This record gives sequence, C-alpha cells and structure tokens, in this order.
Amino acid sequence: MANTRGLAPAVALIVLFAAGWLEARPSQDQASAPAQASAVPQRIRVSQKVEEGLIAKKVQPQYPQQAREQHIQGTVVLKAQISKEGDVAQLELVSGHPLLVPAAIEAVKQWKYKPFLLNGQPVVVETQIAITFTLAAPEDAKDEPNPSGTVGDVPGGTLCGENGAAAGAVLARNGDGPQRVRLSRDVAQGLIAAKVQPEYPELARKARIQGTVCLNSVISKDGDVTEVHVISGHPALAQAAIDAVKQWKYKPYLLDGRPVEVETQVTVNFTLAGD
Repeated sequence: MANTRGLAPAVALIVLFAAGWLEARPSQDQASAPAQASAVPQRIRVSQKVEEGLIAKKVQPQYPQQAREQHIQGTVVLKAQISKEGDVAQLELVSGHPLLVPAAIEAVKQWKYKPFLLNGQPVVVETQIAITFTLAAPEDAKDEPNPSGTVGDVPGGTLCGENGAAAGAVLARNGDGPQRVRLSRDVAQGLIAAKVQPEYPELARKARIQGTVCLNSVISKDGDVTEVHVISGHPALAQAAIDAVKQWKYKPYLLDGRPVEVETQVTVNFTLAGD
C-alpha cells in the first residue's frame, strides 16, 4: 500500500507532461497545410484568346512561294508550350496544309509572351495557336462594280483573301440586268439553308490526312449548287468535299428584287479527332 501511494505523484506528473506535449505538437494536417496552400501547378492549359492577350512580340510568317503560286490558302493550327519566361519551347502540328506548315512553325518559334502568373508565380502554359494564310485579291479586280444586292439583312460584301472577281462584281448580264454576281465567302455562308457534312475518305483517315479544301461554286437562282471546281486542297479530300457541297441548299440571292445566280468560294475542313 505504501509503494502504491509513492507512485501516484510520479504517474500524475507523466500524464500532465504527455498532455502538454500533445497540445503543443501540431497535427499532421496542420503541418502540411502551409505546403499545400503554397503549392502551384507547374503547367496549366490556357485558352487561345487568353494567351493572345499575353503576346509581347509577334512575327508574321513568310508566305511560301510554292503555296502562293498554287493559290493555296488556309489556317495552320499548332499546339504550343510556353515556358515560364514566355518563350515558345515546343510546337506540335494539329492541322494545316503541308505547304503552309513550315512557315507557320518558323514564325511562331520567334514569338515572345509575357509570363503567365498563377498565385504570383510564373508557370508553363499549353495553348493553341492559329496562323491564317490569305492571298490578296488581284489588283485588276478591285475596280469592279459592287451592286447592292441583299437577302434579309445580309449585304453584299468584300472578298477577303479570295481570288477572282471582287465581291459583288457582275459576272453575267442580259437586257433585264445582272444574271450572275460574285459574293464573298462570308456573305454566301449566311445564305445556306441546308448543309451536308462530308464523309471522311477512308484512305485519308488511314493516312491521317487533314486539311481544308477550297472550292469555287456556282449557285442557281433557286439556291441549288450547279457547279463546283477545286481551287486547292489535298487530292484525297477533294472529292468528298465536292460530293457534300453539291447537296447544299441556299436561299435565293436577290438583286434589285430579282433572284440571280451566285459565284462564290466554299471551304470544307477535314479534321481527325484526337490530333
């Protein structure tokens, strides 16, 4: 009994010491909280529009001579990785015509961005970049007349990067007035009433061929596609584009209240998922 009474103060002292140590020791969650709060991702994905606002230096691509001679136009889409310092560190092709791709890559490699800050710290950015190659209309077509035809609130426009006569140019007429006019691609798109998507050619799919087919088309007074000719595009994709566009239906284009034939350009894009 005497020994038991002697141990009681010692046990009480040990219990008090242990309680104080546990109270003073931070929990595992508390200890890791500052580290978690200060953790910043090393790489993030940013939309094309947001990253465009951070461009500090932009180099325009040189139009490849061979592409110019063949009247090849289109957009090259690249997947880019921007370093913490704002340099273009990596580029991968998403889509685009083979004759335009090298020039696009060479230009974008020279771009410079402002660092993207996350919680005050610069991070690596992944984004997409689109480079558009457009040929100016011939000088001798710029003085063509521009009649004021309309359909609803869609006015005649100015061709942007399309070859041939200027938008609104009268291509054929008789005693009753213009019979055919040329419209810009954007204006003609506003007249589409029914649009058939092309079937991806199996050969092109297996070969991973992508790109844009540019077509010149004639639309009748009733809105039917009566003629289609290839301007540019990969041969493996061209026929599928033609077959689809021939099935499109347009609203009639009215000039001075009368329907007229329309000549315009149509672009059909072929893109494989996952690229």
